[in-house]
Amino acid sequence: MRRAGGVSGLATLRGWPLWWRLLVIAALWGTAFPVIRQAARSMPPFAFSFSRGVVGCIAMVGFALWSGAFRGLGPGFVRHGLVLGTTNGWLANCLTAIALLSLGAASAALIQSTTPLFVALLAFGFLPAERPGPRTLAGMALGFVGLGVVLGPAALAGGEAGLAGLAMLLVAFSYALGTVYVRRVRPGAPVVLSVGQQVVGAVVAGGLSLAFDPAGSFDQPWPVWGAVLWVGLVASALPLTLFLTLLQRARATDGAMTSYLQPGFAAVFAAMLLGEWPEWRVLAGGAVILAGVWLATSGERDGRG
Repeated sequence: MRRAGGVSGLATLRGWPLWWRLLVIAALWGTAFPVIRQAARSMPPFAFSFSRGVVGCIAMVGFALWSGAFRGLGPGFVRHGLVLGTTNGWLANCLTAIALLSLGAASAALIQSTTPLFVALLAFGFLPAERPGPRTLAGMALGFVGLGVVLGPAALAGGEAGLAGLAMLLVAFSYALGTVYVRRVRPGAPVVLSVGQQVVGAVVAGGLSLAFDPAGSFDQPWPVWGAVLWVGLVASALPLTLFLTLLQRARATDGAMTSYLQPGFAAVFAAMLLGEWPEWRVLAGGAVILAGVWLATSGERDGRG
């Protein structure tokens, strides 16, 4: 008998069990954008990415040792760590920190919300069983329309803002690669995967910081280090582990929908922390994006049963 999906014969997540996980992960990740934007005014992007990676690494290694996650570690650990440490680690972290020097927190989160679109495109070639059907494609198209409404004509502007937007599109594509990799390879052991990702991300970002950041980059006031701790633990290590766990039981396109949900949370936290209040079109576009998420993640499995 064919398995219903997921790991160890567990059914593929649907409906509310899927939704509440998406909302929690998106909310935790959404806090990172305004916190990084605030800290980036003082700490250089590579230094911040290295510091958050070290915090996340310490936390996840400690948890892995406590839970015994390293027992029976497979030979693929290094390979998985290198892949995810690049797609979801140092590359995405550094580009996000650089982009937030010019972009608002909500705008950066909105551009990153194109991740599901890239996941769908990659699924055509790498996830034959999860190729999106008409309903999923329609939902993602609707979400992309909402993204355009939120960004408005300013998205076509060049200069620093344009480069920052391109950087966030690369972040979205990088996350999509990581999502498809996890779903295709099914490397298992989310805690161990998170450890590998954090270690590789911290090591590479540290090397970039040594090579390019000015002296004194780590001589920062305590609020900046508080931001590092928050992003490394609450907005990185914790949601990452939850996300990798989710991908063991959810379709890649469903898991990637966390990127569609993050902008709303990022906008709320940006208003509270930075005073960046969203305009009417941001609210309208956010409603369209949520409608697209619902359409893409609900109902039948695009005719596949």
